[in-house]
Amino acid sequence: MTVSEKEFGALNQMIPSLYEAAISPELWVERLDWLADELGCQNAIIMHVENIRAEISDYSCHGNSLVTPEGFNEYISLGLNKNDGSEYFHLQDLYRFSIGDEVRHHYGDTSPSRFYPWLEKATGCNQAAGMCVSKNAAGYDIFTVHYRDEGRFVPDEAAPVLRLLGPHLTKVLEMNRPVHLLRHRYRGFLDVLDRLRIGVAILNANGEIVVVNEEFSRILDSRDALIIGPGQKLTARDDQNARQISQAVQKLSQQTFIEKSSENLRLNSRVNESSAYLLDLAPLREKQGDFGGQFSGVLATVVDPFWYTDINTGLLNRHFALTRTETDVFDAVLRGLSNREIAEHLGKGPETVKSQLASVYRKTGVKDRLELVRLAVQMIIPLNEDQSPPR
Repeated sequence: MTVSEKEFGALNQMIPSLYEAAISPELWVERLDWLADELGCQNAIIMHVENIRAEISDYSCHGNSLVTPEGFNEYISLGLNKNDGSEYFHLQDLYRFSIGDEVRHHYGDTSPSRFYPWLEKATGCNQAAGMCVSKNAAGYDIFTVHYRDEGRFVPDEAAPVLRLLGPHLTKVLEMNRPVHLLRHRYRGFLDVLDRLRIGVAILNANGEIVVVNEEFSRILDSRDALIIGPGQKLTARDDQNARQISQAVQKLSQQTFIEKSSENLRLNSRVNESSAYLLDLAPLREKQGDFGGQFSGVLATVVDPFWYTDINTGLLNRHFALTRTETDVFDAVLRGLSNREIAEHLGKGPETVKSQLASVYRKTGVKDRLELVRLAVQMIIPLNEDQSPPR
């Protein structure tokens, strides 16, 4: 049996959107809903079983909208218990789509399944089928479906469709792995930066957004200076800024020595010509271990000039020996106030504010207010110094 022309056209339209899910895992539910509907099954699940780093397995399970979080936990505990086809799919040839019981029996497991009674009670399904889409010494990826044996899902009809999709699923999940590890590693860090109103994104060497916190997403959603371009790449509305970002990402991701390398770009606001977003790009690379020496990218930090940045400046003030007035001016700059607004806010004359700001620049070694914000961002001082980052 082969894939029909209609099925082939639908798959060709869907394959690019599967790659979008590689760097935006929240899209998996929608994509798997589509695939389950195409196949005629109820549940469709992608799972990575990691033999080396458990945290990847914890974050590498995706299901369609009918799979509840509770169902996932049960599925993981029961579906990989050496009494279900899921435990054996990785022993099959890649992209060989098989019914779970047939696979179990093929490998000598003829005992009654402990998985199917739970599956029928929880989902109404009484059969499972699946295939392995990648495997190596570190672990394996499997794609499984659940269905009723008297329903519209027919394994023999699904097999050619999944053979066609299989290599794409392999590549998507291969791309997905660094995303999950990065999200796991930086989750608490990104939560803190959200609280500080600092936008942070991790880009791969092609400039594609891999991980992004809520503040960075909010800035992108404003579509003022920074935007998402084709292929989920970070870019800018202004063509010159867009070229600068592309060149900086390419340069930083390819550098051999990354200790003191960074690029600082000013992106003019379209809303207010006197304001600019400060985008800081720094290389981020794993030379060995966690990413198998394959990940090379950029850490992007941005501060919205219109958004109140509530950073505890106490450590900065003490380190640079700022006076009380200089501290007040510094705090006002971080709030995004202009010199005139600072003068009104503090009840001082414009020339006094200008003089105090010049003194702050001199003591901190920066040239302007954007570099001052950059300095504060680089220090990353929590709101409350005795408060731990959220878990």
